[in-house]
Formats: sequence, structure tokens, C-alpha cells
Amino acid sequence: MKLNKKKVSFLISGKGSNLFQILLNNLKKEYFYTISIISNNLISDEIKKFIKVNRLKIKLFEKKSNLKSNYLKGSDVIFSVGYMKVINIKLIDSYNIINLHPSLLPKYKGLMTQKRMLINNDKEFGFTIHKVSAELDDGDIICQRKKKLSNFNEQEILKAHKDLEHKFVYKDLISYLN
Repeated sequence: MKLNKKKVSFLISGKGSNLFQILLNNLKKEYFYTISIISNNLISDEIKKFIKVNRLKIKLFEKKSNLKSNYLKGSDVIFSVGYMKVINIKLIDSYNIINLHPSLLPKYKGLMTQKRMLINNDKEFGFTIHKVSAELDDGDIICQRKKKLSNFNEQEILKAHKDLEHKFVYKDLISYLN
């Protein structure tokens, strides 16, 4: 199967563990081109070193409090992986933006998803990849992955949740790009 390689930009706010896994997996088969990484904080040294060691031509934009279209120039898809800022409606209307959200939407839009799962005695956890829309965490669902909740310790849920994301987010992104 011949793939039409898309150009992807990533939005992050945290350490970027999901992004690192995506970059690592994509290095092996190069299903898409990463053209930029935009963060409202510093980009981790691990990601910067990975880019340098592998001589990847990725534009880095750090500590950007306002997302601007010139950071996204040439992108076919913008993937928000842990980006904790609201995206301007003009950008949403101009670009194909998807988001990784740490709950099974439509449940638990916004923050503190694991705490709310525990409070409500949920039986499963997971993540959603969805289209970004004007309403917070309300766009069309692209895919979801879930797992039975077997531990009611918040830290263990957070770890299991990250493991689930690391295992499937790259595969789900590739499926979306095709």
C-alpha cells in the first residue's frame, strides 16, 4: 500500500512523552513528515536531543503563549498531544487540527479526568482522538481506546493511562492520516 506522506505539526505543553513515542516510531518507517513542534513551555531535552542525533529537520517553537499560523505553515494536520491551551477559532477553521484527550469523550471534557473517573467509580479508562472544534473537547470523535479499570489508585491509573497512549496513539495517528 502506497502512502501519501502528510506533513504534521505537533502542539504540546508538558514533557511530551507521547510525542517522543510518536517521533521514535515514525523514525523507523517514516509514515509522515514532522515539520514543527510548538509548545507553550520548554520542549524537553530528550526530544531536542532525539531530533539532533537523528538529524531531523523539525522547526521548534518554545514558550509560545499564542499559537500563530506561521508556526503551522505547510502542515496538513496539526496534532495536539497534551497541549493545554485553547486554540483560536480562526486557526481551527483554517487547519485540520486533531486532539488527544485523556478520557472517553463525551465524558470528562477539560481537566482532571482521572480524578473524576475515581470520584464516579468508573469501570474503564481510556483516551479519545477527536477533531478540534470551537467547543472544548467537543469535536467529532476519530477513535477511542479503552481498558478496564482494575486499580483505584490515581497514580497507577495515570501510569496505566500513559502506557495505553504510548501503545496506541502512533497507530491511531497513522490510521487517521491514511
